Order: sequence, then C-alpha cells, then structure tokens
Amino acid sequence: MKSSGSETQPASDALVGLGEAVTAGGARAELLAEVADLYRRADARIAAVGATCMGGGVCCRFDLASHRLYVSTAELAALVQQTPAVWPAGPGRCPYQLGPRCMARDRRPLGCRTHFCNTLSSSALQAIYEQFHDLLCSLHERLGAEYHYVELTAGLEQCLQGSAGADRPMTILKPDGA
Repeated sequence: MKSSGSETQPASDALVGLGEAVTAGGARAELLAEVADLYRRADARIAAVGATCMGGGVCCRFDLASHRLYVSTAELAALVQQTPAVWPAGPGRCPYQLGPRCMARDRRPLGCRTHFCNTLSSSALQAIYEQFHDLLCSLHERLGAEYHYVELTAGLEQCLQGSAGADRPMTILKPDGA
C-alpha cells in the first residue's frame, strides 16, 4: 500500500489488484461513508471559492478537454456503486456522462469536483484538491484500504471488466435516469 499520493507507479503496475481492492473497498460501509463525508466537506470549500459549473460537459470528454483524471481506490469504490450511464464508453470518455450531464454527480471523484472550465479560481481549486487528496490518502492508510492512484477510464475498465462489465451489453440510460 502506498502511503502518499506523491509516489508514482507505472500505469500497468497501478492496475494490478485494482479490481479486488475496489471490490473490497465497496463492501466497507465505513469507507464509503467517510468518502461521502470527505466529498461534502470538499464541496463546501469549493463553493466558498465561488467556482460554478456551467454544465456543458466538455470536462467529462477527456479526449476534447485534453486532460486526464486520476482517482484513488476509495473514489473508484464509491463511484462504481452506481452503474455507468453508458458502458462501454468511447476512448477518453467518462461513462457516467450522458449528454452534458453527470449521472454520478453525488459520487463523482475529487478531481471532477475541483476541475472547472473557468480558470479564474484554478490555483485555489488545486490547493483544495491537494488538501483533500491528502485526506483520501490518510483515509486509505487509517482504514487499511489498499491504495491505488489510476487514470479514471483505465481504472473503470479494470473494475467493470473484472466484474459483470465484460459480458454486459452496452447500456444507455435516458437523461432522467430511466
């Protein structure tokens, strides 16, 4: 288990054992509750900065936005509790995005919460990300949860393909969740 987010692993090494670690984390109510609480506190700090989402959805299209989103084991464990809106998603696409909307808004990772198209508050948001990512690392360590830090789409592919995802047909939900 890594003890801090500052250590790096080759991408393929980071994925080894990820599916099992996410499954184990998702079975721990205490871990999921603490991640949800951490997200609520991060959202309060983000709101205090005045960052607002315009709801265009470009940030979820990693291929167009030219960025990559990284997540921890606990964040993936919380996220995969909800079925993706579209699976499999296209390359560089978040499978929880449907049109411009995030269908996993309450479960979205910390990086999604701190990335805004308007860059006026980007340094404050980066500081918030770093503070709360450190708290996520501490959470993993305190609860003895295996820590991985992986690119979101690769992590989801590993977790969802490792479960029922590999045999599931493509799922597309309507924007109202139906």
